[in-house]
Amino acid sequence: MWEPARFLLFSSIETMSAFALMLAIVRIKVKDYIWPGLFMSLLMNLQSYLLRSETSVAALSQGISIILFALLLITVVKIPALWSFGLSLVVTFIYTIIQFTMLKTLFAGVNTSTLSTSWEGSALQLTTSIVVIGVTYFLLKFKIGFTREFDKFRFYWLHISMMCLLVCALIGSMIMFYMNDLNLLILHMIVMTGMLLYYAVKKEREED
Repeated sequence: MWEPARFLLFSSIETMSAFALMLAIVRIKVKDYIWPGLFMSLLMNLQSYLLRSETSVAALSQGISIILFALLLITVVKIPALWSFGLSLVVTFIYTIIQFTMLKTLFAGVNTSTLSTSWEGSALQLTTSIVVIGVTYFLLKFKIGFTREFDKFRFYWLHISMMCLLVCALIGSMIMFYMNDLNLLILHMIVMTGMLLYYAVKKEREED
């Protein structure tokens, strides 16, 4: 009884902090979308809890969460599909990199194979979420982020190629999760995050 409650509580903190960071990147405050965010968070964490016991499909959980995040941004926040998937991927990658850093520094002696079912894993989720919330506050406080007018967003061939890159990044991430090679996964996420942020900054400067 306590295990599902523990998992859902700390996973919800985790997903909501990630959602807040997604919105902060485009200078939107999460308080305007708390209830839709919590509802989607519950869906994500329920499917994650159900899938984690099935090793053969556990790798799909992260990919499904990214898609659900993107759908939330598209339908509720009204952000175009390309930006929604880009934000979902970038923040997922950033969150994973931060969590990996926390794991290696503060939880170095913890058995990683039992993290998902232990209180140490919950502490790792909470610590990472606090750091991400701090980053979110910093972005909003100093008005750092993208100010693109989404209704003027148009598809050029470069945008189409970028969508292909996002799909490849998603597929690549799911493969890395399936292979369960943490170091290779982090390297993949760092490279893809760098590429996606470079593209976003480049387009922002072109339109200034």
